[in-house]
Amino acid sequence: MLQESVEYLQRLSWNAPLTLALASAAVGSVVTLAWISARDARERRRQQRDTALEVALSLESYARTCRIVMHRAVWAAAEPVGPISREASKGVSIPAFAYPDKLQWHVLSRRVISELREFPATVHAAREYVEAFREFGEPIDLCGQVEYECAKAAILALALARATRRRHGAARWKPGAKDSAMERELSDFIATAEEKRTASLERRTESAPGRRADAQPFQQPLSA
Repeated sequence: MLQESVEYLQRLSWNAPLTLALASAAVGSVVTLAWISARDARERRRQQRDTALEVALSLESYARTCRIVMHRAVWAAAEPVGPISREASKGVSIPAFAYPDKLQWHVLSRRVISELREFPATVHAAREYVEAFREFGEPIDLCGQVEYECAKAAILALALARATRRRHGAARWKPGAKDSAMERELSDFIATAEEKRTASLERRTESAPGRRADAQPFQQPLSA
């Protein structure tokens, strides 16, 4: 049976209608599959850009909120020491963060998803630290701690947003006039605050020679 089929195909000419039909069908199938594959790839890239843009916008919005809280912390710290100062500091806290609902996470790579989903947990840890600090610290110290942690959370959010836009071809962030220097201002604030913290720690260490050098308080729950 196989030999008969081979002999039959050998007798067919490439000009025969059946041969042309088979070849045409094969070419059509290849073209159709290629078109479907290209269409799916375009759709996936579009979904990636849209998801990346939505993620970046939420991170950038959070950074702006953190900067507002920093201003509130400065105003609360300026209140005279007393009940008014404690009342003003009650409304000063690191803002919570959550990504928008129904994000299409599946279109992003696992590495990107892992990096992005670590951020809410990092913010939560900083919030827990500040709330514990609130219970025992003075209002002015609490406000300074909130201001510092908000600055670090904001600059980390901006860095994640920028990387997310770049990796998935989303449009670059074009901040308005109020936000144009935000990242530089945050970086300068963090550098100055850390210099002050280092100097303060050195002064306390010098004033207490019996204190163990390695018994230092945990000062930076949120990595910059």
